[in-house]
Amino acid sequence: MRQRTELSERPQSFTVIKEDQMAIITFYTDVEEEVREDTTVYTAVAWDMTVPWQDNLEERIMMNFNAWFQKAQSLAYDLAAAAARAKRNELLSASDSSMALDRLGLTVPSGSTFTAWLTFLRNLGSALTGEFAKYRQALRDLPEQPGFPYEIEWPDLPK
Repeated sequence: MRQRTELSERPQSFTVIKEDQMAIITFYTDVEEEVREDTTVYTAVAWDMTVPWQDNLEERIMMNFNAWFQKAQSLAYDLAAAAARAKRNELLSASDSSMALDRLGLTVPSGSTFTAWLTFLRNLGSALTGEFAKYRQALRDLPEQPGFPYEIEWPDLPK
C-alpha cells in the first residue's frame, strides 16, 4: 500500500514490524520536514508490504534494498490499480442503463422513407457520441492518465 503519512520523528529508509509470523515492511520516500507551532512534523510517502517473517530480515533488506523497495512499489501499484479499476467498473455498470437503446429517447420511424431513417440514424449517432458516451470513454481511459492509479481525475457523471 502507498500512502502519505505524518510522523513525529524523521523516518529511517525502512522499518520492519513483526506481527505473529508476518513482517510489515514500510519504506519511506519523499520525506518533508515542517514546523508547526514549535513542533517539527515529518511527512513521507509510506510503501507497506507484508511478508512472512524471516530471521535476519532487516539485514536481508539492507543487502538488497532496491529489489525490496521495487517489490513494495509494485505491490502498491497493483493494489491501487485493482481498486481503481473496480471502482471504474462499478461506474460503468451503473451507467449501462443510460446507454441502452430504449433509454436514448429515440423513436424508430414507422415508415420506410429515406428521410425518416436518415433522421433516426443522425439522432442515434448523436446519442452514441453524447455526454454519457464521453463519460464512459473517460472511465475506460482512466488507466492512461499520467497519475494512475494514485492520482486519478474521475470524470463527472452527466446529468
